[in-house]
Amino acid sequence: MLQTEVLIVGAGPVGLLSALALAQRGVKVTVIEAEGQLNDSPRAIAYFAASLLALGDLGLLEELDRGGARIHRFGVHVPEFNFHESISAELMQDVTFGYWLHAGQDALGALALAHCEKAGVKILFDHRLTGLEQTDRQVIARASTPAGDTTLTAEWVIGADGARSAVRKLCGLKFEGHTWPNRFIATNLYCDFAALGYEKANFVCDPVYSAIVAVVNADGLWRLTYQEDGELPVETFMDRVPERYAHFIPPSSRYELKMANPYTLHQRCAERLRVGRVFLAGDAAHATNPLGGLGLTTGLWTGLILADALASVINGMADISILDRFSDERRRVFWEVTSPAATENKRMMEEKNRETRLKDMESVKQTASDPKHAREMLAFHFKVVGDTLHEGSRWRHIDPIPSAEIDVKDRRRWI
Repeated sequence: MLQTEVLIVGAGPVGLLSALALAQRGVKVTVIEAEGQLNDSPRAIAYFAASLLALGDLGLLEELDRGGARIHRFGVHVPEFNFHESISAELMQDVTFGYWLHAGQDALGALALAHCEKAGVKILFDHRLTGLEQTDRQVIARASTPAGDTTLTAEWVIGADGARSAVRKLCGLKFEGHTWPNRFIATNLYCDFAALGYEKANFVCDPVYSAIVAVVNADGLWRLTYQEDGELPVETFMDRVPERYAHFIPPSSRYELKMANPYTLHQRCAERLRVGRVFLAGDAAHATNPLGGLGLTTGLWTGLILADALASVINGMADISILDRFSDERRRVFWEVTSPAATENKRMMEEKNRETRLKDMESVKQTASDPKHAREMLAFHFKVVGDTLHEGSRWRHIDPIPSAEIDVKDRRRWI
């Protein structure tokens, strides 16, 4: 029977970065993953200033930066009105990073895995969680493996196993919220989008043909994510890719499709993020549509703040009561910050009403032309950090509002 202080279920970026943060505080950590390897499907790619600060503290930023792409401008396009505007991230360079970073979630996962192994974290692939039992002192976890069933015991468990979380289901927790009627198709491809007038990161706004167009890494790989009706058969989504691509890539331009994946869109949060000695983080705790890059950003910060609080409790530096405050605070961040902002982004990109669309364009123009408004937009992701729970927190220096000049209270402003 394997014994550990903290067992993390799920070897995605949230699980692995949480494991690394714990290990760097001297906590013995084991991570189990149901699959045989890290997931390499097209997922989140954007790391904003607040996350870059955390990755720097963890010792990963320099390596991720070498293979990633720095994003200095963000474009907004409304083809119907021939509207094209961009906002410069360099307006923030006197406050924090003057850019954000794009890199595949799989690249961050591989980097985090390597650092976890160096830090002494035990990683077990092909371990699918099947059961959880708690006592006053420990959690007993059961997992199925190719070699048969196994049992693991831990003082604490973190479920970072995605929106379909086995940990959340075994704890009997409701996943409150709603699922959107449309789905996203995330595709990775090689195409010279810069020559087509796109910035390195873009929103394309249209009631039917909205999309995100963004460079993924330094190798010239791009991401084109578009929406389609959720009632269309998901098993034939690949048949519809060429028709959708035609709205973003002229027939004269060549492209090479590398990978594609359909995604169901949620605005959901677990009714609690703590049940005794078991916690939730990442998409297991809360799932949002990805518009604005708030899903991975919120997931990472939920995991990192939990890891910091848990390590402080284990090391006798904080009272156990902060673990309950963790659940309340991260739920607050999701419902008051993340979900409204991501929902507003989705509305703007898919808005059908002509007058409202014109107002949205005017708002984007105002943001692009007014440095104060642009800085408000660019600073918004610091709000996702929320309360770091105790004075001795590792993340206390990451100020949710990085400059007194910046007002980020208006969460409905375009972001």
